[in-house]
This record gives sequence, C-alpha cells and structure tokens, in this order.
Amino acid sequence: MGFEEVTSIEFGAVQPYSFELTVHKPAGWWWSTPDEVFEDNTLWTATRFRNALIGLKLKSMGTSKRPKIRCDIFREREVSDAEKRGIILMTKRALGTQEDITGFYKLAQKDEILRAVVKDLYGMHTFAWPELFPALILAVTLQMAPMKRSNQMMELLLENFGDQTDFDEKTVRYWPSPERIASVTPDRLKAKAKLGYRAENLVAIAKALKAGFPEADELWAMDSEAAKKRLMSLRGIGDYSAEIIMPRMGFPLDVWSAKIFHILFFGKEPESPRETIPILKRTAEEKWGEWRGYAFVYVLNDLPKISKRIGIDLTRF
Repeated sequence: MGFEEVTSIEFGAVQPYSFELTVHKPAGWWWSTPDEVFEDNTLWTATRFRNALIGLKLKSMGTSKRPKIRCDIFREREVSDAEKRGIILMTKRALGTQEDITGFYKLAQKDEILRAVVKDLYGMHTFAWPELFPALILAVTLQMAPMKRSNQMMELLLENFGDQTDFDEKTVRYWPSPERIASVTPDRLKAKAKLGYRAENLVAIAKALKAGFPEADELWAMDSEAAKKRLMSLRGIGDYSAEIIMPRMGFPLDVWSAKIFHILFFGKEPESPRETIPILKRTAEEKWGEWRGYAFVYVLNDLPKISKRIGIDLTRF
C-alpha cells in the first residue's frame, strides 16, 4: 500500500526533551511498531487514525533545550483540517511533548539510584501509545514469556496478520487491527502466531475493542487508576499488563525486573522474585511516588551504565 505525503506541521515540546531517546530507546523499545525505521534523528513509522492506516515521518529539528519536531503525514487521500488536528494531537500525546518532567528531575537529584541515570538519559520521555490495540498486543505477548519468546509471537503476528505501508521510500509493517484479529479463530492464532493460551485472550480483547471499548484518547483523559481499572476489565489483562498500558505508566514488575529492582533497593538478588513484587512496588511508591513509572523506564534503559557503577551485572537477567 503506497502512501503520498498529504500534509506537514512543526511543533515544539516542553523541555528538556530528547527526540532520539524518546522514540528510539537505548533498551531497544520502539515507538509504534517494531518495524519502524530510525535514521539520522528521523523516525519513519505507522499507526492508525480512525481505523485507517497512516504513515508518519517524524524528524527532530531542534535540541533537548529547544525542541522542535517536524511531522509529515502520509496516506492514500488528503486530510481535512479536523483530521489533521486529530492526527497531530494523537502524535503529540504519544510523543509526550506536552509533559513537564521537571518534577521527576528534581526528585532524581535527591535519589542515589536516579541521580546519575537522568544525566545518562537527559531529556528522555516515556510515551503514550498512538493506538491502544498494539499496546494490548505487547502486554499479552509479554505475559509469562522470556523476551525471545515474546519477540517471536510479535513477529509472527506482524508477518501473518499485520498490514504494510510504503512511503517516502521506506516500508513499514504495522500491527493487525482489532477487526482482523476478531475475525480469526484462537486455533488459527495458536498455529500461525504461536500464542498458546494467549490466543483466546487476544481474540476476546479484539472483540471488546470492536464492540466499543474506550479508544486511547478516552483512556488518557481518565486518571491513571480509573484507566487501569477499565483496562483490567479486558480478558487476560491483569495488574502487570494494565500498568504497562495505562496513562502515567505504573511499576509493572515481572520476575526479570523484580530481580533488578531488588538488587537496587536492597543490595542483593531475591530468593523468590515473584513473592517480593508487592514489597518492591510499595518501596517504589514510597521512594518515587507519581514518578515511579518514569523511574522504571529510566532504570531499565540505563542498565549497562548502572551495572558499571554498582559493580553488579544487571543485564544478565
């Protein structure tokens, strides 16, 4: 599916803001799809707006202290003024351009774990998902699986059920739509995407979205706890998964990350990582409060340098 550029706009961000660190995380996480292309401080990616696939070319035109981003929109037909406003609002929200993180930086200056981390990753913002269903796909495929297994499931979903767009001499594959997955049987998902028990959950989630579950912008208009409760009404979405997706991301610990934060908080690896999760979540809330989600993302994106500072290899988990 070839798209043409239909409009372009430039906008700023609340500083400090590093475009590169925000959309191209050191730990390897993508902004919208694993297949997006990042070169020369420019991101070619895709998402859906009002159920229609669009291509986005996002380029940094400024610095962390004077941020400016150019957004080129590609699709099959022209956009109305209302559609343009909607796409730009969605993009700015997903980039976190209007989020003031100076409170997090002030907190970090007094925290022995975060003080050096914010220097390493100065200006990095977490982000909100452009579209809800890909975030739910990520949450489902991360459940009870090592990263290699999760990556396999996501790759097979893209390969067998996803969409593809070509624009600006780039090809980007994008996640399947809720409508596509809702039309597939769980057995077919198990066979083609190796989802196992997760197949039933993903089909049920797709059907719920198709039936009128709140869109991403509606969830982001809620406070975090209300959004979390709403997300946990979906089949297969528990506390861990909801905290990955919800606005102001929570502290979504699994066995892997529990080992890391137990060492950082208490100086040693836990004997039973899963059993320590409630203690670690309480500790994070006491230390970092509303910024615990930011602390989580910053720490996990700075593990090699943290490891050197504390003399313990946190990347081995």
